[in-house]
Amino acid sequence: MKRGILVVLGAAMIALTACSSTPAPQPEPSTAAPSRDSAAEDAAPEPAPTLPAPGPVTLAVRDATIGGKPAKIVTANGWTVYRFEFDYDNPSRSVCDHDCPGVWPPILTDESKVQVDGIDPALVGSIKRADGTTQVTLRGWPLYRFWQDLEQADTKGEGVGNNWSAVLPNGKPVVPKGAVARPSASFVS
Repeated sequence: MKRGILVVLGAAMIALTACSSTPAPQPEPSTAAPSRDSAAEDAAPEPAPTLPAPGPVTLAVRDATIGGKPAKIVTANGWTVYRFEFDYDNPSRSVCDHDCPGVWPPILTDESKVQVDGIDPALVGSIKRADGTTQVTLRGWPLYRFWQDLEQADTKGEGVGNNWSAVLPNGKPVVPKGAVARPSASFVS
């Protein structure tokens, strides 16, 4: 029970801070001897999140309500897609790495042609990620899903950290986030 609560709290903290503009605070190291239970828990670390397998991708448009207003948003294989305002669009580059893809899985393609429905094909592209996978872009912006979108109609990632945006068919954010001051290169590398 205790471990389950810690896992849920840890996941919530990651969701709120992953890829935000400031790194998450680190807990102070404990000087107390570990209890028998905590020593057993420490011996079996949680596995790293796995990324979705690359495959064929179809980008399409669907109706949604964002911030109480109707909007036409982009989906990938039926799921809401997002862009990270700290990424780069010209030239395209993702800075969502380390733990970030566990919360914001990139839209990965098997390098087959991305199919489109309601989106200008000239706006669709791809980039090679640092791990060698190929990520789909729209108007230069790398595209992602949000791990808490459990249903295809969900848009729970909109506005997280004030730097994640659901995407319009032209690649712009549904809700503009204003000027973005990107973190230093040491934070994003």
